[in-house]
Amino acid sequence: MIMDRIVSLSKWIKLLIVFLALLQVTSYSGTMVFGEFQAGEYVLTIDWWGWFSSYLAVDFGTPWQALAQSLYDAGFHPGIILGSVEILPYLFIYYFLYQLFGLYQQGNVFTPSNFRCLSRIALVFLVWILLSLFYPMIIAFTLHFSGTSSAVPVYFSLGSQELKYALFGMIFYCVAWVMKHATELQEEVELTI
Repeated sequence: MIMDRIVSLSKWIKLLIVFLALLQVTSYSGTMVFGEFQAGEYVLTIDWWGWFSSYLAVDFGTPWQALAQSLYDAGFHPGIILGSVEILPYLFIYYFLYQLFGLYQQGNVFTPSNFRCLSRIALVFLVWILLSLFYPMIIAFTLHFSGTSSAVPVYFSLGSQELKYALFGMIFYCVAWVMKHATELQEEVELTI
């Protein structure tokens, strides 16, 4: 009975994950193509025949906003350079969550595969920290050394966003660790019986 609820709920959560991923990718793409760059972010306002308005924004974290503005001032498209990389961790997290709930939908709650999905999500958060810290420097150095632009300054910033990624990564890794040990306990119980 509980397993039936887990299976049913997992199906709906997988649909929600797909919906959120598609919504994020399409709103990001639409904002990058049709939006305009204002104060370190891309903004798209849609008027729905005077009934109401929608406001879409692709905003970069605080350390990336200054870099985005410098890239824009130097004649580059910061949405393509920064935004395309910033969306990648989200896509990986959606993918691993989809896999995880696919396992739950199959009735596999305590398996090594669940541990792998959760630990991969934790790893994405940890890689996201490195990406957040070093990608702006890589962009600036690439533009400087290629002779494309010397107007883009080198940025290194450690702030609350990176600490959030570290916290989420630790939480997912702890949950993965608990799942791993629960799997081992379940295997021991099955061997005892």
